Amino acid sequence: MSFFEQCMYYSVNKLARRLNSIADEEFKKMDITATQGFALIAVGELHKHTPSEIAAELEMKPSTITRFLDKLEKLGYIKRDYHGRNTEVNITELGTEKLQEVFQCWKGIHDRNAETFGEEIAKDVTEEVIKANKLYTD
Repeated sequence: MSFFEQCMYYSVNKLARRLNSIADEEFKKMDITATQGFALIAVGELHKHTPSEIAAELEMKPSTITRFLDKLEKLGYIKRDYHGRNTEVNITELGTEKLQEVFQCWKGIHDRNAETFGEEIAKDVTEEVIKANKLYTD
């Protein structure tokens, strides 16, 4: 086993690059990124209505979320209303329709991972990654 294969950082990033490539392929047909898909889910399904709520839900910086919202608004998937210094984000009718495509993209990613690893290992790897992430945030 090489030095790199013994390194968690290297191994996790290598896996992340492969997963990103799969996600990019699945979401290419929607002209959004996988993370922009998460933002649309946060607005439409989780009812997060401020950039700060969306950023907190996705554990990302508000400035990053703002760029994602810019793209989603340009596509007509969300609408931002400004109330003084506050911004309210709502999903549009088109955005609600597009949510089904977002979920289909995520299903495509899941199916490809299950095909590569097998359903049980894909589930186990996901659970272990979630546990590891919680150790860093709790």
